[in-house]
Amino acid sequence: MKNVIITGATSFLGIYLTNELLCRGCKVTAVVRKDSNNLDKLPKHGNLSIVLSNLFDRDYIKKIVNNKKFDIFYHLAWGGTRAPQRDDRLLQDSNYEATINALKLAIELGCSTFIGTGSQAEYGICMGKISENYPMHPVTEYGKAKLRACQDSMKLAIQNDLNFIWTRIFSLYGDNDYSGTLIMSSLKKMLNNEPILLTECIQNWDFLHVKDAVSALIMLGEKKCDLGIYNLASGSSRPLKEFVLQMKKITNSTSELNFGAVSYGREGIISFEPVVDKLKRTIPWQPIIQLDDGIQEILKNMKQREKNENY
Repeated sequence: MKNVIITGATSFLGIYLTNELLCRGCKVTAVVRKDSNNLDKLPKHGNLSIVLSNLFDRDYIKKIVNNKKFDIFYHLAWGGTRAPQRDDRLLQDSNYEATINALKLAIELGCSTFIGTGSQAEYGICMGKISENYPMHPVTEYGKAKLRACQDSMKLAIQNDLNFIWTRIFSLYGDNDYSGTLIMSSLKKMLNNEPILLTECIQNWDFLHVKDAVSALIMLGEKKCDLGIYNLASGSSRPLKEFVLQMKKITNSTSELNFGAVSYGREGIISFEPVVDKLKRTIPWQPIIQLDDGIQEILKNMKQREKNENY
């Protein structure tokens, strides 16, 4: 049974990862901010320990876990991932420092592997296929801080003989995701047959179900993988408009889709075509959940929650 420590356990991805690790028999220690609004979403489980702390108090965390040794450190915690906080430099600098502290904590706790979660934002404005060797020119403070965190924590890991994995995650989706994402907000409006204002949606995009992302993260922890960066996406990009039309078909909605009603942001059209060949060569992983099935699961749970609220 592996001992695993995870930060950001109450995030969208973190909740799914925590639950799956517990289902696989791992002992999980979740480091969670005291002011987390999602603490109640973590399961009650005999193999789950919760430490209420931030990453700037490593001595306190080590005291609470009684200097127990861990196998894998998953670092998911990162504040301000959405606008306008994505361009809050002080906040993003704090996230960078927290990542360095997480890496130091992993070393102090005797972890053999550190797995950090990066972002497509590290690449910046892209055209065409994006492998891990694609030039990195982040345009948001969020993307810049993620890139610095990757580069500097990797150097520190190498100096301390710690296996370092950095996953650059593209667009995840799944039940209980943030209500303001394109998929979640569109589905809610489609269920009510409300009009939807959209950009032209001509950019290429890639959606990966959160459960498939969790599967990859766990495999990367289980196998002795080469140190470095791994894109984490479905690898099946297509124009965003096609995803929207597919959701409308699945919901059998009469919503009016107003493509072009919303202008692109200051960054302009950002198109993503991630390549995940390196990941697939490293672990025996393939995305399993098709978009139709993932959307149907979200819709089923949306309707059930609405029904429960009406009672």
